[in-house]
Amino acid sequence: MTDPRLLKTFLAVAAGLSFRQAAKDLHYAPSSVSSQIRALEDELGVALFERTGRSVVLTEHGRRLLDHARRLTDLADQTRRIVAGVPDDPPELTVRLSETLGIHCLPWVLPRWRARHPETRLTLLTRSRYGLARDVRHGLTDLGLLIGEPFAATGLSVTLLRRERLVVIVAPDSPLAGRGRIGPADLAGADLLLTPQVWSARGRLESALLEAGLTPRIPVSCASLEMVLRCVMAGLGVSVAPWFAVAEAVAQGRLAALAWAPGPLTAPLLLVRDAGRELTPPARDLVADVEAFCRSQNRENTPKSPEKGRRGQ
Repeated sequence: MTDPRLLKTFLAVAAGLSFRQAAKDLHYAPSSVSSQIRALEDELGVALFERTGRSVVLTEHGRRLLDHARRLTDLADQTRRIVAGVPDDPPELTVRLSETLGIHCLPWVLPRWRARHPETRLTLLTRSRYGLARDVRHGLTDLGLLIGEPFAATGLSVTLLRRERLVVIVAPDSPLAGRGRIGPADLAGADLLLTPQVWSARGRLESALLEAGLTPRIPVSCASLEMVLRCVMAGLGVSVAPWFAVAEAVAQGRLAALAWAPGPLTAPLLLVRDAGRELTPPARDLVADVEAFCRSQNRENTPKSPEKGRRGQ
Protein backbone atom coordinates (compact mmCIF):
# COMPACT_ATOMS: atom_id res chain seq x y z
CA MET A 1 0.00 0.00 0.00
CA THR A 2 1.27 3.45 -0.90
CA ASP A 3 2.70 5.43 2.01
CA PRO A 4 -0.09 7.80 3.22
CA ARG A 5 2.58 10.42 3.91
CA LEU A 6 3.41 10.56 0.20
CA LEU A 7 -0.27 10.82 -0.67
CA LYS A 8 -0.76 13.71 1.76
CA THR A 9 2.15 15.53 0.15
CA PHE A 10 0.65 14.87 -3.28
CA LEU A 11 -2.70 16.29 -2.15
CA ALA A 12 -1.02 19.38 -0.71
CA VAL A 13 0.78 20.10 -3.99
CA ALA A 14 -2.38 19.42 -6.00
CA ALA A 15 -4.46 21.78 -3.84
CA GLY A 16 -2.43 24.85 -4.70
CA LEU A 17 -0.54 23.53 -7.73
CA SER A 18 2.57 24.76 -5.97
CA PHE A 19 5.47 22.83 -4.47
CA ARG A 20 6.54 25.89 -2.49
CA GLN A 21 3.08 26.43 -0.98
CA ALA A 22 2.79 22.73 -0.14
CA ALA A 23 6.10 22.94 1.72
CA LYS A 24 4.78 25.86 3.78
CA ASP A 25 1.49 24.11 4.51
CA LEU A 26 3.20 20.87 5.56
CA HIS A 27 6.15 22.56 7.32
CA TYR A 28 8.58 20.68 5.06
CA ALA A 29 11.64 21.88 3.21
CA PRO A 30 10.86 22.42 -0.50
CA SER A 31 13.42 19.76 -1.39
CA SER A 32 11.57 17.26 0.83
CA VAL A 33 8.29 17.88 -1.03
CA SER A 34 10.00 17.41 -4.39
CA SER A 35 11.69 14.18 -3.29
CA GLN A 36 8.43 12.75 -1.91
CA ILE A 37 6.58 13.49 -5.15
CA ARG A 38 9.39 11.85 -7.14
CA ALA A 39 9.19 8.82 -4.84
CA LEU A 40 5.45 8.55 -5.37
CA GLU A 41 5.79 8.92 -9.14
CA ASP A 42 8.52 6.24 -9.17
CA GLU A 43 6.32 3.89 -7.14
CA LEU A 44 3.31 4.38 -9.42
CA GLY A 45 5.35 4.48 -12.61
CA VAL A 46 3.63 7.62 -13.95
CA ALA A 47 4.12 11.38 -13.87
CA LEU A 48 1.62 13.13 -11.61
CA PHE A 49 2.55 16.74 -12.39
CA GLU A 50 3.78 18.61 -15.42
CA ARG A 51 6.32 21.29 -14.56
CA THR A 52 6.79 24.11 -17.07
CA GLY A 53 8.96 26.85 -15.65
CA ARG A 54 7.10 28.08 -12.56
CA SER A 55 3.82 26.50 -13.64
CA VAL A 56 2.61 23.20 -12.20
CA VAL A 57 -0.42 21.29 -13.52
CA LEU A 58 -1.82 17.86 -12.81
CA THR A 59 -1.39 15.20 -15.47
CA GLU A 60 -4.26 12.92 -16.39
CA HIS A 61 -2.74 10.32 -14.03
CA GLY A 62 -2.62 12.93 -11.27
CA ARG A 63 -6.29 13.83 -11.74
CA ARG A 64 -7.20 10.13 -11.54
CA LEU A 65 -5.28 9.77 -8.29
CA LEU A 66 -6.98 12.69 -6.48
CA ASP A 67 -10.14 11.02 -5.15
CA HIS A 68 -8.35 7.74 -4.46
CA ALA A 69 -5.61 9.55 -2.51
CA ARG A 70 -8.17 11.36 -0.37
CA ARG A 71 -9.98 8.11 0.44
CA LEU A 72 -6.72 6.31 1.32
CA THR A 73 -5.45 9.10 3.59
CA ASP A 74 -8.83 9.31 5.34
CA LEU A 75 -8.82 5.53 5.82
CA ALA A 76 -5.26 5.60 7.19
CA ASP A 77 -6.18 8.32 9.70
CA GLN A 78 -9.30 6.44 10.76
CA THR A 79 -7.31 3.19 11.18
CA ARG A 80 -4.78 4.91 13.43
CA ARG A 81 -7.55 6.36 15.60
CA ILE A 82 -9.29 2.99 15.95
CA VAL A 83 -6.08 1.15 16.88
CA ALA A 84 -5.09 3.87 19.35
CA GLY A 85 -8.57 4.00 20.84
CA VAL A 86 -8.89 7.69 19.99
CA PRO A 87 -12.46 8.93 19.40
CA ASP A 88 -13.27 10.04 15.88
CA ASP A 89 -12.85 13.71 15.19
CA PRO A 90 -16.14 15.60 15.07
CA PRO A 91 -17.54 15.97 11.56
CA GLU A 92 -16.55 19.11 9.69
CA LEU A 93 -18.24 21.13 6.97
CA THR A 94 -16.53 23.91 5.02
CA VAL A 95 -18.77 26.15 2.92
CA ARG A 96 -17.92 28.94 0.49
CA LEU A 97 -20.79 31.40 0.86
CA SER A 98 -21.65 34.62 -0.96
CA GLU A 99 -20.99 37.41 1.55
CA THR A 100 -24.34 39.08 0.89
CA LEU A 101 -26.20 35.81 1.37
CA GLY A 102 -24.24 34.95 4.50
CA ILE A 103 -24.77 38.30 6.23
CA HIS A 104 -28.52 38.15 5.85
CA CYS A 105 -29.28 34.42 6.11
CA LEU A 106 -26.95 33.16 8.85
CA PRO A 107 -28.83 34.67 11.84
CA TRP A 108 -31.92 32.84 10.56
CA VAL A 109 -30.23 29.62 9.41
CA LEU A 110 -27.62 28.80 12.04
CA PRO A 111 -29.89 28.26 15.10
CA ARG A 112 -31.99 25.75 13.14
CA TRP A 113 -29.01 23.99 11.64
CA ARG A 114 -26.99 23.84 14.86
CA ALA A 115 -29.93 22.29 16.72
CA ARG A 116 -29.71 19.28 14.38
CA HIS A 117 -25.92 19.11 14.06
CA PRO A 118 -24.43 20.36 17.35
CA GLU A 119 -21.23 18.31 16.94
CA THR A 120 -20.40 19.43 13.39
CA ARG A 121 -17.70 22.06 13.09
CA LEU A 122 -18.79 24.56 10.46
CA THR A 123 -16.33 26.81 8.62
CA LEU A 124 -17.82 29.58 6.46
CA LEU A 125 -15.66 31.27 3.85
CA THR A 126 -16.40 34.28 1.65
CA ARG A 127 -13.27 33.79 -0.46
CA SER A 128 -11.70 30.76 -2.08
CA ARG A 129 -8.08 29.90 -1.42
CA TYR A 130 -7.21 28.67 -4.91
CA GLY A 131 -10.48 29.40 -6.70
CA LEU A 132 -13.77 27.70 -5.89
CA ALA A 133 -13.51 24.96 -8.53
CA ARG A 134 -10.07 23.85 -7.37
CA ASP A 135 -10.93 24.15 -3.68
CA VAL A 136 -13.99 21.91 -4.10
CA ARG A 137 -12.21 19.37 -6.31
CA HIS A 138 -9.34 19.05 -3.82
CA GLY A 139 -11.52 18.82 -0.73
CA LEU A 140 -10.58 22.21 0.76
CA THR A 141 -14.22 23.28 0.48
CA ASP A 142 -17.18 20.91 0.71
CA LEU A 143 -19.69 23.04 -1.15
CA GLY A 144 -20.44 26.52 -2.37
CA LEU A 145 -23.68 28.50 -2.01
CA LEU A 146 -23.41 31.45 -4.34
CA ILE A 147 -25.50 34.09 -6.01
CA GLY A 148 -24.15 34.29 -9.55
CA GLU A 149 -24.42 33.00 -13.07
CA PRO A 150 -24.20 29.21 -13.61
CA PHE A 151 -20.87 27.93 -14.89
CA ALA A 152 -19.28 24.65 -15.89
CA ALA A 153 -16.06 23.19 -14.50
CA THR A 154 -14.54 19.74 -14.74
CA GLY A 155 -15.49 17.54 -11.79
CA LEU A 156 -18.07 19.96 -10.38
CA SER A 157 -21.84 19.78 -10.13
CA VAL A 158 -23.45 23.23 -10.35
CA THR A 159 -27.16 23.21 -9.51
CA LEU A 160 -29.60 26.11 -9.79
CA LEU A 161 -31.54 26.04 -6.51
CA ARG A 162 -33.82 29.01 -7.20
CA ARG A 163 -33.85 32.49 -8.70
CA GLU A 164 -33.66 35.43 -6.30
CA ARG A 165 -35.62 38.61 -6.94
CA LEU A 166 -33.55 41.76 -7.51
CA VAL A 167 -35.03 45.21 -6.89
CA VAL A 168 -33.96 48.74 -7.66
CA ILE A 169 -33.29 50.67 -4.45
CA VAL A 170 -33.29 54.40 -3.71
CA ALA A 171 -33.30 56.59 -0.62
CA PRO A 172 -36.80 56.94 0.88
CA ASP A 173 -36.79 60.70 0.21
CA SER A 174 -35.72 60.31 -3.42
CA PRO A 175 -38.09 61.71 -6.07
CA LEU A 176 -38.13 58.17 -7.48
CA ALA A 177 -39.25 56.57 -4.23
CA GLY A 178 -42.94 57.07 -4.82
CA ARG A 179 -43.01 55.00 -7.99
CA GLY A 180 -43.81 51.33 -7.93
CA ARG A 181 -41.79 50.66 -11.07
CA ILE A 182 -39.05 52.53 -12.89
CA GLY A 183 -37.40 52.16 -16.26
CA PRO A 184 -34.31 53.45 -18.07
CA ALA A 185 -35.78 56.93 -18.69
CA ASP A 186 -36.29 57.40 -14.94
CA LEU A 187 -32.55 56.94 -14.38
CA ALA A 188 -31.51 59.76 -16.69
CA GLY A 189 -28.89 61.76 -14.82
CA ALA A 190 -28.95 59.40 -11.82
CA ASP A 191 -25.72 58.02 -10.34
CA LEU A 192 -25.64 54.21 -10.29
CA LEU A 193 -23.87 52.69 -7.29
CA LEU A 194 -23.05 49.11 -8.22
CA THR A 195 -20.91 46.18 -7.22
CA PRO A 196 -18.75 44.10 -9.56
CA GLN A 197 -20.69 40.93 -8.69
CA VAL A 198 -22.38 39.35 -11.69
CA TRP A 199 -25.75 39.30 -9.91
CA SER A 200 -25.75 43.11 -9.70
CA ALA A 201 -27.41 43.28 -13.15
CA ARG A 202 -24.84 45.87 -14.10
CA GLY A 203 -24.65 44.76 -17.72
CA ARG A 204 -28.41 44.65 -18.08
CA LEU A 205 -28.87 48.13 -16.63
CA GLU A 206 -26.10 49.60 -18.76
CA SER A 207 -27.54 48.03 -21.93
CA ALA A 208 -31.04 49.32 -21.14
CA LEU A 209 -29.73 52.85 -20.62
CA LEU A 210 -27.69 52.79 -23.81
CA GLU A 211 -30.67 51.51 -25.81
CA ALA A 212 -32.66 54.46 -24.43
CA GLY A 213 -29.96 56.83 -25.65
CA LEU A 214 -28.65 57.51 -22.15
CA THR A 215 -25.08 57.32 -20.90
CA PRO A 216 -24.75 55.26 -17.69
CA ARG A 217 -23.25 57.23 -14.81
CA ILE A 218 -21.34 54.92 -12.49
CA PRO A 219 -19.08 57.23 -10.45
CA VAL A 220 -18.54 54.69 -7.63
CA SER A 221 -18.14 50.91 -7.69
CA CYS A 222 -18.14 49.20 -4.28
CA ALA A 223 -16.84 45.72 -3.55
CA SER A 224 -19.41 45.26 -0.76
CA LEU A 225 -23.18 45.46 -1.04
CA GLU A 226 -23.32 46.78 2.52
CA MET A 227 -21.31 49.83 1.44
CA VAL A 228 -23.65 50.33 -1.50
CA LEU A 229 -26.72 50.20 0.76
CA ARG A 230 -25.28 52.83 3.10
CA CYS A 231 -24.52 55.12 0.17
CA VAL A 232 -28.02 54.70 -1.26
CA MET A 233 -29.57 55.41 2.15
CA ALA A 234 -27.57 58.65 2.20
CA GLY A 235 -29.11 59.66 -1.10
CA LEU A 236 -25.91 59.28 -3.13
CA GLY A 237 -27.43 57.25 -5.95
CA VAL A 238 -29.46 54.28 -7.15
CA SER A 239 -28.57 50.60 -6.98
CA VAL A 240 -29.85 47.04 -7.42
CA ALA A 241 -29.89 44.38 -4.69
CA PRO A 242 -31.44 41.01 -3.83
CA TRP A 243 -34.79 41.51 -2.12
CA PHE A 244 -33.79 39.45 0.92
CA ALA A 245 -30.85 41.82 1.50
CA VAL A 246 -33.02 44.95 1.67
CA ALA A 247 -36.42 43.71 2.88
CA GLU A 248 -35.76 44.75 6.51
CA ALA A 249 -34.44 48.19 5.56
CA VAL A 250 -37.46 48.76 3.29
CA ALA A 251 -39.84 47.74 6.09
CA GLN A 252 -38.08 50.17 8.44
CA GLY A 253 -38.35 53.01 5.91
CA ARG A 254 -34.57 53.31 5.42
CA LEU A 255 -34.79 52.32 1.75
CA ALA A 256 -37.41 52.30 -0.98
CA ALA A 257 -37.54 49.31 -3.34
CA LEU A 258 -38.87 49.51 -6.88
CA ALA A 259 -39.54 46.98 -9.61
CA TRP A 260 -37.69 47.26 -12.94
CA ALA A 261 -40.24 48.27 -15.57
CA PRO A 262 -38.69 46.51 -18.60
CA GLY A 263 -39.04 43.19 -16.79
CA PRO A 264 -38.16 41.37 -13.55
CA LEU A 265 -34.52 41.27 -12.50
CA THR A 266 -33.39 37.99 -10.96
CA ALA A 267 -30.16 36.27 -9.92
CA PRO A 268 -29.52 32.52 -9.60
CA LEU A 269 -28.78 30.89 -6.24
CA LEU A 270 -26.31 28.10 -7.01
CA LEU A 271 -25.15 24.98 -5.20
CA VAL A 272 -21.60 23.99 -6.19
CA ARG A 273 -20.19 20.64 -5.10
CA ASP A 274 -17.89 17.80 -6.13
CA ALA A 275 -19.75 15.78 -8.76
CA GLY A 276 -18.29 12.54 -7.41
CA ARG A 277 -19.37 13.00 -3.81
CA GLU A 278 -22.78 12.87 -2.19
CA LEU A 279 -23.67 15.63 0.24
CA THR A 280 -23.39 14.64 3.90
CA PRO A 281 -26.47 15.06 6.12
CA PRO A 282 -25.10 18.32 7.65
CA ALA A 283 -24.43 19.69 4.16
CA ARG A 284 -27.87 18.68 2.87
CA ASP A 285 -29.57 20.31 5.84
CA LEU A 286 -27.59 23.53 5.47
CA VAL A 287 -28.57 23.79 1.80
CA ALA A 288 -32.22 23.13 2.71
CA ASP A 289 -32.13 25.76 5.46
CA VAL A 290 -30.68 28.40 3.12
CA GLU A 291 -33.40 27.61 0.57
CA ALA A 292 -36.03 27.88 3.31
CA PHE A 293 -34.66 31.28 4.31
CA CYS A 294 -34.90 32.54 0.74
CA ARG A 295 -38.46 31.27 0.43
CA SER A 296 -39.44 32.95 3.68
CA GLN A 297 -38.04 36.27 2.50
CA ASN A 298 -39.76 36.09 -0.85
CA ARG A 299 -43.29 35.18 0.20
CA GLU A 300 -44.13 38.85 -0.16
CA ASN A 301 -41.38 39.92 -2.49
CA THR A 302 -43.27 42.62 -4.37
CA PRO A 303 -41.78 45.95 -3.32
CA LYS A 304 -44.32 48.28 -1.79
CA SER A 305 -44.25 51.97 -2.64
CA PRO A 306 -43.73 54.37 0.27
CA GLU A 307 -46.75 56.06 1.71
CA LYS A 308 -48.11 59.03 -0.22
CA GLY A 309 -47.03 61.41 2.47
CA ARG A 310 -43.40 60.50 1.87
CA ARG A 311 -43.39 61.07 -1.87
CA GLY A 312 -41.45 63.98 -3.25
CA GLN A 313 -39.93 64.88 0.10
